[in-house]
Amino acid sequence: MLIAIALTPREQIAGHFGKAAIFAIYDQQGLLVDRIENSGSRELGCKHKKILQRQLAALNVNEIVLGNIGTRSLARLLQAGFSVSRVPPRTSLATFLAGGISKEALVTADQGRACKREKGACGCGCGTKKSAPAVAKVGMLATSFNQLGKIGGLK
Repeated sequence: MLIAIALTPREQIAGHFGKAAIFAIYDQQGLLVDRIENSGSRELGCKHKKILQRQLAALNVNEIVLGNIGTRSLARLLQAGFSVSRVPPRTSLATFLAGGISKEALVTADQGRACKREKGACGCGCGTKKSAPAVAKVGMLATSFNQLGKIGGLK
């Protein structure tokens, strides 16, 4: 069983899953196995969070420890089979590893933080319905003729 701990550059528990600088991977004995750098920690959207999820799954991580997480990211991690636990943000890694901090298990998506932006406003398209393709209008260039419909009664 491997555990991933979301960390800040100062080796503290990160306050948010997607903004963690590093994910330190530990085994059951508390030995560091690997580290994943979050190159997308300053990006908006969900793409980098999905990449992190795939990287953690590829390393066979079972549990993720963090300070906070949004409802949609939490739902995605829980659905993928991860156990997710919350501890107070900015807790030092040494204090956590020493066992001086209790973990709160997050078992439902509504335990995550609500998104501060409107649904889908992060720019990645999450939470939004797929729009129908635009209909070609007179005067527009169409890439194919099957987009053109009737024009003023002509067939």
